[in-house]
Amino acid sequence: MSAASVDTRYWRFCASMGPLFVLVFYLCWGILGHNFPPFSPDAPASEVATYFRENAGSVRFGMVMAMTFAPAYGVWGYSVAKVLEQVIEKDSIVVQLARVGAAWTVITLLVPTSFWLTAAFRPEALPDWMIQMLYDMAWLLIDLAYAVTSVQLFAIGAGFLADKRAVPFVPKWLAWYGIWVGFMFVLECVMPYFRNGAFARSGILNFWIEFLIWMAWVPVLTAYMFKAIGRIERGE
Repeated sequence: MSAASVDTRYWRFCASMGPLFVLVFYLCWGILGHNFPPFSPDAPASEVATYFRENAGSVRFGMVMAMTFAPAYGVWGYSVAKVLEQVIEKDSIVVQLARVGAAWTVITLLVPTSFWLTAAFRPEALPDWMIQMLYDMAWLLIDLAYAVTSVQLFAIGAGFLADKRAVPFVPKWLAWYGIWVGFMFVLECVMPYFRNGAFARSGILNFWIEFLIWMAWVPVLTAYMFKAIGRIERGE
């Protein structure tokens, strides 16, 4: 394919939205929202409610920013799909699944963050149990909606595994890594049955492994996307 046949304007900008999303979400959703790490499910409702009342302003700001930048993940996902189009057919269902998986993921980020924002909107007027319920509900949704992101991970992994170039755009290990992360998300299904230990939302598996292996995948894949865009422009 010749370099002139592909219009790559804005591809790099869109690709840069992935690492930006990870950074903003980590700081705003994670740190300001007390989700990095999260409250233990065993924490009393009064502890959760006290945090939201004493830090209502910062939690509101954090969730507003997290919701504002959540679409950046979708923009990034679409840039990855554009590169994927140079590997397999543009109309391939794999490319389409990579796109819709990214779009669905944005929805599963926007809805739970709105629950945390609701808890921080007027926490002084809400009973402790209600704030705890909103916090729990948000975590249950953001965890158990993992399958929509797995669709994206599987599609991207399978698509780049089909790259027949001598030097593929994405190394095979990274394509398999994404597929592995998608399968690892299945372990989220046990989270609602545990309130403490490794399988609880604040446990080493559910939070410290599941979230971090996904967040690490985004910037690493982005680095290869930048390299791939350069190669596409040169017609390689």
